Amino acid sequence: MSEGKKRIKKIIGIAGAVLGTVFVCLKIVAQRKRDDSIYGSEPEQKNPMAGKKVTFVEDENDKENADGVRGHLVEIGVNDAKTKLYDRYLKRVMDIVLSFGGLIVLAPVYAGISLAIVIDDPGLVLFSQKRVGKNKEYFKLHKFRTMRMSTPPDVPTHMLANPEQYITRVGKFLRKYSLDELPQIWDIFIGNMSVIGPRSALWNQDVLVAERDKYGANDVKPGLTGWAQINGRDELEIPIKAKLDGEYVEKESLLFDAKCFFGTIFSVLRHDGVVEGGTGEMKKTIDAASNDNIGKIGFEEPVKVDFFAHKKVLITGAGSYIGESFRKYAAGHYGENFEIDVIDMIDGTWRNHDFSSYDSVYHVAGIAHADVGNVSEKTKKKYYEVNTDLAIETAQKAKNAGVKQFVFMSSMIIYGESAGYGKKRKIDRNTHPAPANFYGDSKWQADKGVRALADEQFHVAVLRPPMIYGNGSKGNYQTLSKLARKLPVFPNVDNERSMLHIDNLCEFLCQLMLLGEGGVFIPQNGEYTNTADMVREIAKASGKKNIQTRLLNPMVWLGSKIPGKIGGLVNKAFGSMTYAQELSEYPGVDYRVVDFRESIRRTEGKTKDSVEKSSKKKKHILVVSQYFYPETFRINDICQEWIKRGYKVTVITGIPNYPMGKFFDGYGYTKKRRETWNGIEVIRIPIIARGKNSIGMVTNYLSFVISGFVKNLFVDIKADFVFTFEVSPMTQALLGCWYAKKHHVPHYLYVQDLWPENVEVVTGITTSFVIKPIDKMVNYIYKNTDEIFVTSPSFVEAICNRKVKVDKNKVHYWPQYAEEFYVPIKNPSVHEIPTDDSFKIIFTGNIGTAQGLQILPEAAEFLRDENLKFVMVGDGRYLDEFNREIARRNVTDKFLMIPRQSAERIPEFLAMCDAAFLSFQDNALWRKTIPAKLQSYMACGMPVIASASGETKRIIEKAQCGICCKIGDAEKLAEGIRTIKNADLDGMGTNSRTYFEKHFDKQKLMDEMDLYFKE
Repeated sequence: MSEGKKRIKKIIGIAGAVLGTVFVCLKIVAQRKRDDSIYGSEPEQKNPMAGKKVTFVEDENDKENADGVRGHLVEIGVNDAKTKLYDRYLKRVMDIVLSFGGLIVLAPVYAGISLAIVIDDPGLVLFSQKRVGKNKEYFKLHKFRTMRMSTPPDVPTHMLANPEQYITRVGKFLRKYSLDELPQIWDIFIGNMSVIGPRSALWNQDVLVAERDKYGANDVKPGLTGWAQINGRDELEIPIKAKLDGEYVEKESLLFDAKCFFGTIFSVLRHDGVVEGGTGEMKKTIDAASNDNIGKIGFEEPVKVDFFAHKKVLITGAGSYIGESFRKYAAGHYGENFEIDVIDMIDGTWRNHDFSSYDSVYHVAGIAHADVGNVSEKTKKKYYEVNTDLAIETAQKAKNAGVKQFVFMSSMIIYGESAGYGKKRKIDRNTHPAPANFYGDSKWQADKGVRALADEQFHVAVLRPPMIYGNGSKGNYQTLSKLARKLPVFPNVDNERSMLHIDNLCEFLCQLMLLGEGGVFIPQNGEYTNTADMVREIAKASGKKNIQTRLLNPMVWLGSKIPGKIGGLVNKAFGSMTYAQELSEYPGVDYRVVDFRESIRRTEGKTKDSVEKSSKKKKHILVVSQYFYPETFRINDICQEWIKRGYKVTVITGIPNYPMGKFFDGYGYTKKRRETWNGIEVIRIPIIARGKNSIGMVTNYLSFVISGFVKNLFVDIKADFVFTFEVSPMTQALLGCWYAKKHHVPHYLYVQDLWPENVEVVTGITTSFVIKPIDKMVNYIYKNTDEIFVTSPSFVEAICNRKVKVDKNKVHYWPQYAEEFYVPIKNPSVHEIPTDDSFKIIFTGNIGTAQGLQILPEAAEFLRDENLKFVMVGDGRYLDEFNREIARRNVTDKFLMIPRQSAERIPEFLAMCDAAFLSFQDNALWRKTIPAKLQSYMACGMPVIASASGETKRIIEKAQCGICCKIGDAEKLAEGIRTIKNADLDGMGTNSRTYFEKHFDKQKLMDEMDLYFKE
């Protein structure tokens, strides 16, 4: 062996011995320091919620936590999650190896950073924070100090009034490159953290902890970096961050950890870093400022629009797109409410116009933004003269004339430019306007100037909308529309934009002017917009096909780096800039009349009238529904409406037996197997009646599928579309898929019950032996469905976020409506209900276990001294048990039991009562559900008392049509009933009907559905 090789071997041997010695010494130190780094030995510091399942409860009496919310955690169970073998063994070994290597290699870096920190701001080099670790145990997390010694402790950076003033010069550098996180390598080595995992929460970030508990994200060790950090980092909203953390736990594996590890390295190399709150390049809050400067956003309290008010409005600025759109919209939708005049502002004659007769002045005159690059000072001056000076002068004239309200169109541009490609920017309540050019500044100066004129008699409303688009709009949207029609492929960039369709803007303006209030308002669509999704929808509405691919994204990235105009345009098109949705939600003002998909249709001119002109053929719809007339389901009315609209309708259904479990009189295996009902051809396939037990129900479900499969083999029904009406069971949708595949026609699915969630909740079956096959069946159904309609917004999210992803572009919220006979009845005549002076609360429909009706007998016990009756109209499998519970609690005198009635009689029964009741069990599935009876109640103008949460609670509170109590709390329900007895029932009833007409109107919804059948 040569001398050189011997020397190398000797060096390796010595190095190995030294490293081995260092490793052993460090492990000894780590074992001793481990106890000091957790709070188990300090009882007063120990987390009382360690090892428990928790939820967050808001409480105004509590101190504000690090998430900016007052409240506390409440135990809801014991955490029995088991650690994965990968997590316990392989991952821990990798953590030790990587962290030890990091400590050795980075030792000189540690020394250099420490020296720089001391020189910049003398004091401690490291600082520790109490953080939440695995199973919610507290531990001490270590970081290099980046803040001044005077910084308030335990306060997240984004909650400081002005975080920049506390960050040291060295700290800014460390944060930019995430070097302040390096001491956490020691926390990994001693076992409190992992290299990859959810970022550790502060001990008082209760909201984040509770949200993570929903996804099991507190059951693993926190990480130095994680899936959430490379998908938006600490700027993400808490629910999104927690969901990403849960996704990490679900996918945790060697490959997924590697993906997160290299993703973090890439982020650091791009200088994105792991940004906290309002610092770094991706600014969430540029600067905290007083409300006097930013303006108070929204109304001070919930408002109530007077839809019978009459207002005279002057639009200052002729020929404006938004001005003309508002005038036409108001004339078409609020013709009785508004008298509108328009005045030209160009020649100066407007100064002689008398403003005194107007209630509101709507100022739209201005110079829209164009190329703001190399322009002359003369041009800039013109912008300020028109956009700023003219606006303030007009507002002053309106005030002097005694006008009560001045509405000014500001712009999102006052907040500066959007974040560039690959970055995010969200504007929140504390974001200070910071115009990036003279156009933005001219709007900002006007924004401040007109608000300065406001007082108690002169209300100034400033709107700061994002990009407005609609049929006939100009600017960026039209450019994008042209590209969508011409390009066969387009980059699939994951960006986010706030946008506002012109109809949503006009609806907001109408309600704002009827209110006559002032303030700063930020109307936007209910969902953010993705550039790729927009192009896809525009192409689809235009009859073109456009493919989105991530293969083109590197070209977009390259274009974004080109200096000058090209880079600016690329970043503008593919960058992100959004308003926080909370800024755009105003209780009492419901202005979002179109969703994103419908807004594109309208903008591209694809309205009901336009599609009717292009389609004269009488289309044939094949409906698959296990339930149909004489069973009472909404599909009966939907089919009748299709007949009225000129469609041919054939229904494949079973022999009627719901809900009592036996065949209806006159129907059977040899009776009425084929009939025509109200122009609808009905084909009944043989099934087994459901009976009254679970075995009968399962055989009933399976028999329909088997019979349908056989029918499909031998019957050749030529239809243009297949429409499956899905209430449980989902198995019936298999027939829809098979029929559609056989005849090569589109399959549409209307989902009203989520599977397998519904199976788990209703039956209590959770074993994977049963649930996994059902889950695979559901995946097959969704895959073989062209358009999916759902009855609740929460269903959209639930379906799109399944393990097997469903394209969000084919899932649409299409709420249930009530049949047209559901209307308020003035003089009801129902002999079943006595006309005494008792306060009557009515429930109509199926009396089953899912409805959670067991709460009523218990609540009745708390109401023994009240003169009231619960009127129960219906039947079901739970009826006998319900009657026994009433008798057991000795509250029979509080209940009036009435058998099932025809749907046409229900409005009269409702009119005989004071309020309507609905409830369901406390379960995540029911929280996502909007029960059909809610629409029926609201259509009849009924005040609603509910034991519910989630979507049902949201609607009741938004409509201001009743009271919603905590699920399962009979005492709270009793209190709610006492409250509603003394409430303004007439007002609630009016609100109920008004909300129904706006959101659940049958003709509007059927018009929307028509578009899918005429494409």
